[in-house]
Amino acid sequence: MSQIDAALAVLKKARKPMSCREMVEAMAKQKLWTSPGGKTPDATLYAAILRDLRKGTDTRFRKAALQAGSR
Repeated sequence: MSQIDAALAVLKKARKPMSCREMVEAMAKQKLWTSPGGKTPDATLYAAILRDLRKGTDTRFRKAALQAGSR
């Protein structure tokens, strides 16, 4: 399973917005995907999601509003 497909699976199961770091941790915990040794898998996922968002109406992701005090 690819990283982005694993992220989609994690988000569907969680049914709530998650940061890329949270998604990477959940993917590993659920044994859906683990980094093959990369130092910044959350940054790689973020870049993949941004590429997907550029698809416009065909995107599989939606950007959630930041909550006060979160980053």
